Amino acid sequence: PTTGSSIDPLQNTSPTLAMSLANIARTCQRSLTRRIVPVTKQTAPKRCMGGGGHQPISRSMEAELFGGHPKEEGWETTTYITYAASAVLFLMATVFAPDTSIKTWASSEARARLRLQAEGKLDQPVFGVHYDTHENNFDFESVSPDNPFNEEDDEDEDDAEVEDEEDEGDEDDE
Repeated sequence: PTTGSSIDPLQNTSPTLAMSLANIARTCQRSLTRRIVPVTKQTAPKRCMGGGGHQPISRSMEAELFGGHPKEEGWETTTYITYAASAVLFLMATVFAPDTSIKTWASSEARARLRLQAEGKLDQPVFGVHYDTHENNFDFESVSPDNPFNEEDDEDEDDAEVEDEEDEGDEDDE
């Protein structure tokens, strides 16, 4: 219980905090009591870049939009040819690029599975196995290395005609 008529708000605080709060209060009081001096506007002389405002107008400001040049320069033809060739190469690369979408891959994979099931080489498809591979698309095993396409040994018509012509030539010599 306090019996004094005035209560000190800094009585229960530490001495260093009390000193810093006192310094802040003193600074605020000084700034409020200062006389505010109005700032007068000083006019500086207006500067013109380039010496007095008489700057020449650039040639690009006088040119017409898409007006072209009065004469063709030597580098323009090479540039136009390079741009045209680059455009053609870009167009060809875009048009003839392979289709690598997921739908195309899934479609070819499904066709390969159905083909292998129809041929009897696949009973049940297994998840995670790719069936559209070179091993499944091409038969790499041949019976004879001299006959990689497993053709039958029948006489070709071309060979028979050549032998007939040779026989006729032998008869004429006799």
